[in-house]
Amino acid sequence: MELNLFAELLPVVLPIVRELISLLWWLLPDTVQDLLLWQFVYLPMFLAAGYVLAIQYERGGWWRLLLPFTLVVAIVDVWLNFTTFALYLASAPGRKEVTFSQHLERLVHDPGWRGLIARPIARYTNLFDPTPPHIALPESA
Repeated sequence: MELNLFAELLPVVLPIVRELISLLWWLLPDTVQDLLLWQFVYLPMFLAAGYVLAIQYERGGWWRLLLPFTLVVAIVDVWLNFTTFALYLASAPGRKEVTFSQHLERLVHDPGWRGLIARPIARYTNLFDPTPPHIALPESA
């Protein structure tokens, strides 16, 4: 029932929110706009692309040369897990959920909207992990 209400309200609320954000965006100074773009757009895109290479470090061999890059991706992962992704999913990471993958392991079992968002992201991470599954998905997913 709750999910149906969310699905019905989304087409109504989304255009209003989009217009409000576009109006407020132009009131912000350029430096604040740049910081918000880095935090909510560029860093998440870097993490999504960087994860594909960084996870290959687990293969060993020549892939170990990616260690410096992997460390940079890990730092961005931890930063985004506690800031941007916590806001996106309206879910603070748990005590032992340092990386976004650890946070996703809990969220994929959520029956609500967080689970609907978390499961495709978990499938993406499992796709590139050399030792699957990176995140265990529930049987019904």
